Amino acid sequence: MKTDKQTVKLTRSINASPQEVFDSFQYECRLREWMCDGARTRPHKGGLFEVRWNSGYEARGVFTSFSPPRALAFTWNSPMEPGETSVKVSLKPVEGGTKVTLTHSGFGTGKKWAGRAEESEREWNGGLDNLKSVLETGLDLRQLNQPRLGLGWETALGEEGALVNAVITGGPCDQAGLVKGDVIVSFAGRKVKGEQDLLAIFFSCHAGQRVSVTFLRKDERKKTTIELGKRSRPQVPDDPLVLVEQVRQAHEQAVSAFRTAALMMTDEQAGLAPAEGEWSVKQVLAHLSASERGFQRWAVDVLIGNETYGIEGQLPEQFAAVFATAPTMGALLDRYERDLAESRTIVASLTPEHRANKWRYRHIAEQLISFGFHTQGHIEQIQNTVRAVTGK
Repeated sequence: MKTDKQTVKLTRSINASPQEVFDSFQYECRLREWMCDGARTRPHKGGLFEVRWNSGYEARGVFTSFSPPRALAFTWNSPMEPGETSVKVSLKPVEGGTKVTLTHSGFGTGKKWAGRAEESEREWNGGLDNLKSVLETGLDLRQLNQPRLGLGWETALGEEGALVNAVITGGPCDQAGLVKGDVIVSFAGRKVKGEQDLLAIFFSCHAGQRVSVTFLRKDERKKTTIELGKRSRPQVPDDPLVLVEQVRQAHEQAVSAFRTAALMMTDEQAGLAPAEGEWSVKQVLAHLSASERGFQRWAVDVLIGNETYGIEGQLPEQFAAVFATAPTMGALLDRYERDLAESRTIVASLTPEHRANKWRYRHIAEQLISFGFHTQGHIEQIQNTVRAVTGK
């Protein structure tokens, strides 16, 4: 490793073929797997190279050389940098994989360039470590190191902060005293105008960090400190059929719990909300059904390399679409059970080619597993709602 005022040079040995590593630098979908949150590329000499992060940082350039699978280079120009620099990646086959040599050059001297090479070294070191992890194990270190907040939020009315719409029991925010309905206006010393602000700030934090939070509760300004937790990663079987069998058992238990709750109320009661602003049992099931189909669309986007976004399942239009074809509790439960079966089938049917991309397989598998935790939370919600509307 060599670092001076104008050049950063790093090497890594990665247990993957030169072509696999080369693809991770040339294709936008592969760049998102290890390096950035968004990308656009035209992989040929003179073609576009553009990367961006949720933090707001972005860089744009062109491929100045392109010789697959041995080497490529591109310019690096960001509005947040003093000037244009250059990145060169050389790939050499070695026993057990590929030796990667990355050189980032062109850093200037003087006050405006102070610390830029050192910052580049830190970022590329983290990036190459993640590239190695993603290609060898499928583990994205960015997610592994991402902190846990235990909070759901959306932009508050008038874009005056982030409205807390869910707090996970026992999570960092629950322990710090935040409750549903609070409006976060400052996080880690930075102003929050809406959900995207909070998201960007959150992604810049790390597990174990203690952050100050300012929030409004019924127009009263309050402050607290939150210690961000560490995310646990589920064990993912290499065989998708083993994974699907594990998930199937959890799905069947959830559906059984929902059907038991349905027996305790009439269809009319299932449409009643326990309180203003809360969901009825039917709305919860519509949300679960819409979310499950959202997962299926999201999984397809992952498989074909499209840029992915969050899975939405609570828009009024989605609820209306679900109720149009499944207006009764029986119909809603049948639809949701079919949706769960379809989600399992997508994963069970993954081709060897798709499973060979360890990051994509793990990404989809973890989302399938995490949806089980999501469902468990709604089981308790439905049980509480049944008691509220029936008095039982």
